[in-house]
Amino acid sequence: MSINWFRHIRGLIRRWYRKNFHKDWKVVEHGLDFFQEFADIYNDTINDLETAERFFKDFMEQTKGWVIVDFLDTDNWDCIRKVEVDKQNGLIWFYWQIPSGDPLEEKIRKMVFPLGYYGMCLKFDNVRFLEGKRNRCFGIVVNGYTIREKNIKGFAKNGGWIIQGIDNASSFFSTSVVREKGGVFQHWRFINTPISSFWIIPKCMNVHPQDSEKLLYMFGVEKCEKELKVALDKTRGVDKLGKEEQRKEIKTAAHDMRTVAESLFKLIMCFNQEEYQYKVSNYDDLTLGNLTGPLKKTIYREDFEQKRIDEIPRLANDLSHDSGNPVDFKDLGTLFMDIIYFVSDFKLSIKKKGNEIITTHSDMPLPHDFVKEKYKDFCFIDEINDTVHKNDGKISFKIETQIGTFINVFGKKGVEVLCKDGYIRNSKEEGIEPLKIWDRDEVIALLDKMYQKVISICDTNGYDTETYSLGISFEAKLQKEGVPSHLFTESEIETLMRNADDEYNNKLVIDEDGYAHIVQNPKQGFLYPVSQETWDAGNMYVGKNSNLSDLHDSYVLCMHLWLAYLETGQYMYDDYYVPDDGLDKIIEKVKKYYLNGRV
Repeated sequence: MSINWFRHIRGLIRRWYRKNFHKDWKVVEHGLDFFQEFADIYNDTINDLETAERFFKDFMEQTKGWVIVDFLDTDNWDCIRKVEVDKQNGLIWFYWQIPSGDPLEEKIRKMVFPLGYYGMCLKFDNVRFLEGKRNRCFGIVVNGYTIREKNIKGFAKNGGWIIQGIDNASSFFSTSVVREKGGVFQHWRFINTPISSFWIIPKCMNVHPQDSEKLLYMFGVEKCEKELKVALDKTRGVDKLGKEEQRKEIKTAAHDMRTVAESLFKLIMCFNQEEYQYKVSNYDDLTLGNLTGPLKKTIYREDFEQKRIDEIPRLANDLSHDSGNPVDFKDLGTLFMDIIYFVSDFKLSIKKKGNEIITTHSDMPLPHDFVKEKYKDFCFIDEINDTVHKNDGKISFKIETQIGTFINVFGKKGVEVLCKDGYIRNSKEEGIEPLKIWDRDEVIALLDKMYQKVISICDTNGYDTETYSLGISFEAKLQKEGVPSHLFTESEIETLMRNADDEYNNKLVIDEDGYAHIVQNPKQGFLYPVSQETWDAGNMYVGKNSNLSDLHDSYVLCMHLWLAYLETGQYMYDDYYVPDDGLDKIIEKVKKYYLNGRV
């Protein structure tokens, strides 16, 4: 009997024993025991969709979905309501929220989850059962493949659904889709980073959000390391083969190592995206040559690191393609050592970023439910009085509040806004006066003070704000108020780009008076009427040595966005350049707003 069958039988015995002698066990308190059952019954890894479908059916029957689901971007779910498998397309649809069927409960639920259905779609790769000390299973990692945006649209439309909205800007890690059919609305999330994975853990575990990120990245880099060693192991005994057979084996191994290097560098870029804001629209489109340049300019700046990172594509190309150069097994060894250096360095970076996982209960409860219940009692009047002083300008901001992770796509029931009296109220309520802030710096300071106030309230009431997110977020929404006095020109943008420092990330913005600026805090772009995609540090988009290849395209895009801002009075952003056909007509329309004083 193989060890797999032994584990399978052991798992079935565990389950029989639990159901007959521990009938009172609940998955919330005894989740680790349930997870060990699954690990034994299904073994270490599930690689086929048919077995995965059988596992998730069993999983939902045994646990009723009362688990924690953690994602790469620190978002998490407190349960899984339903799992559906689409074998034809290789997809698994995980539902987080579904209608309950109870009219009263649904009325209350829709105040928080207006669309009814919320979930995440994954293109299936495998399921892994994670084991810790004494080979105890403490989590389940569900791995998938990155889904391109064009495929996202196709999958979302399957079955006659109509896409009502797509949001790929709010989160670096995922694209959100709202779809509708027969009056039923669903909100789906599609992960679009190199790590298209999430992990499921028992509720009895206390896991910091950063630990989830650490674990998923560590899983990814260890997979790279394993595949790298497998590629090298395939060449054992190659010296005993003839030259043509040697060339064939070395070529295959080098190709596999090149693939590993691409996967590894995508992971490293994704891991450092928040700090360096790499210009990536789709990771699947990146080749080894696209990856090494940005990493050299941001992370690997030491001479020996740059030599190694340059050597990887050169050796991989020479060994895996018919370049005509002699093939030397020593070069394959050098390629292996170069890649393994960056594997080891990345593993060290991951370990430094997070803390170890603690598999114990937290002594303090989550703040989510407390904040959801009490947020309308929070008063920010002291923070407003200390921070907000200006009372006019050409733009204003109101602060909208989001509770939980839902997106109010349609806004039919109003939005939660900060009011002049310091309280958060729904915009549909009668007699409210939303607060207007007229200064960017005041907005930044007020948002920070509001977050600190919520943390202080939660801490005072005994809730754990270090381990768990607050369950509330604040966002400043810009509104046009006055007439701009200037219209930016291409030559002005050229001067800004030439004088910008390429050592930093740079973002082109247009202020409320119509002047162009370059700011080096990309996250504050939404505080200007118009902004475009960030120019990443070290890519020579700007600076004295740049050829300013983006100059004209940026000017054209900003002019289109400026017209849209003048027409709608709302913040405008885009990251796709547009052709300059009809630019004269766009400028003519813009100038009419100035002449007529309609802005």
